[in-house]
Amino acid sequence: MGKQLCEIDPHGEELDDLIITLACGHVFTVETLDGICELEKYYTRDDDDDAWAAIAPPPQGLKRPPTCPHCREPIKSLRYGRVYKRADLDMSEQNVATSCRRALRLIHERVAAFDGAQISNNLEKALEKITPGERAVGGGEAEEELNKQEKKAIRPNEPLPVPSKRFDKKSPHLRPIPKSIKEAWVKATRRLLAYYEDASKVAGTTSSHVRAYEAAVATLYRQYLEELGHSSNLPGVTPEDMALGLARKHCGLSAPPKADVRFRVEACWLTFNIRFHMITLAQKVAEILVRAKIGEMVRTHWADMIEDIIYSVERDASMAIEVARKSQSNRQIVRTALFLMEAQYQAFSHRVDRYLSPGRLDNLKDEARDGCAKAKVAMEQYSRLFREAMDFRLSDQQWLKDNFGAPAEAIVAKWAALITRLDGGYTPVTDAEKREIVKALMGGFLGIKTRGHFYQCPNGHAYVITECGGAMEESHCPECNSVIGGSSHTLNSSNTRATDLENIGAEEGMTASPFAWGQGA
Repeated sequence: MGKQLCEIDPHGEELDDLIITLACGHVFTVETLDGICELEKYYTRDDDDDAWAAIAPPPQGLKRPPTCPHCREPIKSLRYGRVYKRADLDMSEQNVATSCRRALRLIHERVAAFDGAQISNNLEKALEKITPGERAVGGGEAEEELNKQEKKAIRPNEPLPVPSKRFDKKSPHLRPIPKSIKEAWVKATRRLLAYYEDASKVAGTTSSHVRAYEAAVATLYRQYLEELGHSSNLPGVTPEDMALGLARKHCGLSAPPKADVRFRVEACWLTFNIRFHMITLAQKVAEILVRAKIGEMVRTHWADMIEDIIYSVERDASMAIEVARKSQSNRQIVRTALFLMEAQYQAFSHRVDRYLSPGRLDNLKDEARDGCAKAKVAMEQYSRLFREAMDFRLSDQQWLKDNFGAPAEAIVAKWAALITRLDGGYTPVTDAEKREIVKALMGGFLGIKTRGHFYQCPNGHAYVITECGGAMEESHCPECNSVIGGSSHTLNSSNTRATDLENIGAEEGMTASPFAWGQGA
């Protein structure tokens, strides 16, 4: 070190005698440049003669390109190729991170500025002229079977998050929806889907180090496979498996690099918020469809779509938690858990709105209590794991309370409110109350004296047909909006006779019906 050029032995073989002329024109000994480029961090030395022997695992942290001590030009001699390529990768990684950070900030601002209330009002205005005559589009067994196949659960190999095409205007869930309703929905969600697509692109961005690792493994795999292709002495493995194992072993890394998952998980958060916006709007449309007395088939397809959006959040949140766990991103784990807990609550709340009936009330109550208990367990479990991982530091405990504890408690409170609603808002009618109702119908201006007037919808909600007791028109159940009634004295096939009320009527003195449709009541 420190020799002048005239002091160099041109025939010497030691590192302090060998020289390299850089692209900038400055000349240094190999020993000097080895020190500047920190070559000992990239290769291991032989114990016997101290010569460079093998590739070492790359150093941790961000590395900058080595530069000439005189003019600061990058050192790109072939001897230091691994050094400056690593620095180039780090610079590329920084550029990707900056780009992702900027994109996520922009998407976040746009989602935060989305005026859900105004869009909801616009939806209501657009749908105010729809009529009960709106029918599901298409039909036939073959088409129904195709729709069922296309609506099936998200495949395990689908990307994270699920592609936006699952929710766009070509979605199989929207295919049977009448044109007027579909067009209003597509217009209302157009911007949300654009934000979703932008966030998905950020989530799909691959780390520069991962791309380099995959390229190196692929190149070595092809080389080893060519060498092993004609070998018949492999120890119980295929040439492909052997070549892949060798490629991974000799590519310079003992294990694949862990991509920086921060931006991937944060991009998923944005898609969750976008989908929750869509769920709120879709539930508003569902209310409009009920008020407009739209056919049950259309409403069923619409409810299926809401269910699928909620399920997609559950699936993606579970996967994002695993991604964060593998990279030991503890704060991301608990924040993603909130989305999973919210999706689980919304999934059950949607089921209650969709399937609530006296016959299912007890089961729904049990499921609600079970869901609330699981939410409490999840809150305690994620809190405990976070505290253990962060060594119980006070600053982290406060962060956990503000960013996980309080929101998780709010979700548990929603479960409790739903349980209260089921316990208090839908108490089954007692036999004594049913008897009083029958007696009231027997007296007064209705004066029902014969049996054959009491029926119930598919969900068990009772109703009365006056006059002769025969169904002459169809309507909708005020409780669940199912079709009730019938035509030409023929009851809709999905309805049944309310035998409990008919039996009470018989006990109170109602006589048998004189009409054919009332026989057997």
